[in-house]
Amino acid sequence: MAKQQNIPEAIQKQFNKIQFHPGEAVYFTWLGSKKYGYVTAIKQTNWGIQYTVEANNTRYPCGIQIKGYKTTYTTGCVHADETRSIDAAELTRRCQNGSKSTYSEVIRDTPRPKDESGSSNRDGGSVSDTSNRKTKKSKSSTIGDDDGVDGNTGMHSDHTKKRKDSKLDSAIQRQRDFLNGFVKK
Repeated sequence: MAKQQNIPEAIQKQFNKIQFHPGEAVYFTWLGSKKYGYVTAIKQTNWGIQYTVEANNTRYPCGIQIKGYKTTYTTGCVHADETRSIDAAELTRRCQNGSKSTYSEVIRDTPRPKDESGSSNRDGGSVSDTSNRKTKKSKSSTIGDDDGVDGNTGMHSDHTKKRKDSKLDSAIQRQRDFLNGFVKK
C-alpha cells in the first residue's frame, strides 16, 4: 500500500489490519450523513481494508477513520473510535431501529420559495434598471401558449417532417403485430 502523507506508521498498519468482523455493528458516515449498520464483508484493497456495511437493506463500501486519520477512500467511512465508545448492545439497538444520528456534516441548500423569483418581468424580456438601455425581447412574448412541443416525445412538431408511408413503416407495423401475438391480454 502506498503511504499517505502525515499519517503515523502505527495508524497505517491499523488500516491494513481488520478492525471489525462481519456481523459487528458499527457507526459510519456515507456522504457526510452518519448512520448505524452491520459489517457484512471485508476486502483488502491498495489503501487498506474495505468494509461493506449494510443499513436499511442498503450496502455501503467504507474505509475507516482511526484517531482522526482516514483512509484515502472517504465516501463511506467507519468511525472506529466512536464505534468502540458506544456500548455493543446500544449499537445493536440503533442498527435495528434504523436510527440515524442527528448530527450531519452535509450542508443542504434549500430551494427558493415559489413566491420569490429572480425577475418580476413576465414578458420574457430582460429587466433593466435604467431607461436608456435597450431591453432584449424573446422570440415569443406570450407565456403558456402552445409552443409546438409534443409532450410525449419532447420534439417540436412545427419543424419536424412526417415520414411518408414507406417500406420501413410497413415493416415496423408487421414486427409490432408479430410481437403483439406473444402478449397475453
